[in-house]
Amino acid sequence: MRTKILSWWPIAALCASFAVNAAEAPATPLHYSPSDTIVILGAVPQEIPPFVDAMKDAQKRSLQGIPYWQGHIDGKPVVVAITGIGKTYTAMTTTLFITEFKPRLVLMSGTGARIEPQLRTGDVIVATVTHEHDYGSLTRNDMVYRPMNSPADGSEVENAFAPPSSLLKLADQAIASYRAPQVSANGDTYTIKVRRGVVSSSDLFGVTQARIDLLRSRFHTDIMEMESAPLGHVCEALGVPYLIVRAGSNVAQEAPNDDYLRLGPIAARQAAYFSLHLLKYL
Repeated sequence: MRTKILSWWPIAALCASFAVNAAEAPATPLHYSPSDTIVILGAVPQEIPPFVDAMKDAQKRSLQGIPYWQGHIDGKPVVVAITGIGKTYTAMTTTLFITEFKPRLVLMSGTGARIEPQLRTGDVIVATVTHEHDYGSLTRNDMVYRPMNSPADGSEVENAFAPPSSLLKLADQAIASYRAPQVSANGDTYTIKVRRGVVSSSDLFGVTQARIDLLRSRFHTDIMEMESAPLGHVCEALGVPYLIVRAGSNVAQEAPNDDYLRLGPIAARQAAYFSLHLLKYL
């Protein structure tokens, strides 16, 4: 199956509007017989403690210098690790742990800046599609996007990555049954919301208002961060099922440091709490 999303594709100085098909990851691994293991990845240390705490038999180990925790959550064998920040570390760690553990699926849980104005700190997005918004040519007028070229004789790959529809249906069941907690942030107390949405990634931590506007208009982005699309890209290239869970932290801005430090821990916990609930369905 292929999922249609609305997109704008610049050609030279012009933009033409048409639908782009997001390639869908397979429902089961294509190139190996999977183990029962689920690999769970977070980008930074604050995104994984709830998973380690949920393990009754957690053992800390190391894989080529990268620390990880191995054990069981709700009887399911899991491996939990930190990818590090950005596209390179995410691609490296994801590939390494897929190769070593041959998981039946990869789950990423973490945080991201809020692009969609209706999202609040702690609201959770299950990504139906991810994009890399820094791949192309940055011209004086606009960002010009193009397809990516894969290792398979340079064949073109659309800059749109979607998890298997079968896993998204399980995520829908988890969303429907989730008893979302309340959080207090930005002077308000409220019950968080969980829904499907769009996540866009790059190696940019802060962005200008022009880039925020582009993320809204071109990709219909809900959350912007630095790891989800690279993980989706790697998993699809290697034929591995995956899901991505992101909770909104700070509002996207040029200098997010103080707001991210204040709100990131709240978002990290909410993403992990829903991901732990989601694991019951996977």
